[in-house]
Amino acid sequence: ETMEIYAALAGRLGMSRIKNELEDLAFQHLEPEAYSVLAKRVEARRPQAETIISRMSGVIRDLIAESHIEARIDGRVKRLFSIHQKLIRQKIDLDELYDFIALRVVVKSVSDCYAVLGLLHHSLKPVPGRIKDLIAIPRPNGYRSLHTTLVGDHGTPFEVQIRTEEMHRVAEEGIA
Repeated sequence: ETMEIYAALAGRLGMSRIKNELEDLAFQHLEPEAYSVLAKRVEARRPQAETIISRMSGVIRDLIAESHIEARIDGRVKRLFSIHQKLIRQKIDLDELYDFIALRVVVKSVSDCYAVLGLLHHSLKPVPGRIKDLIAIPRPNGYRSLHTTLVGDHGTPFEVQIRTEEMHRVAEEGIA
């Protein structure tokens, strides 16, 4: 019921924070063995991921500062249920996941979003075919952001989401 109704409804309304929490809690109870195995694998990779998040946040922060664009940068490791779904859907292993690590860059304007994307693609190595312009073509629930996958100096791919403060608020809290 939680997965099929409440999490789905929260997702449809663009309330990602609530949807994510509901999905992870339900996953833990519906598939405890799969949850436990995946949680252990993710926790084993977390220290390295946190190091990459810290290092690449600094690199990106410096690049953006040189261009005099005001930005806030956050990083995270992908949620367990989201990882579980993607591994099943794409028939891949955890090591093949492009967005296990993600950074979010929040800026003031749409033009800043595209300027940051240009900076990142010019200075870091983008992964071919891994860019989504969800600002020009938003998702049906109103979600808007630029997504790209980059490879840092560590050789591990990571996703970067670029959006404005308003886009971030709607993505986290929903349209209402």
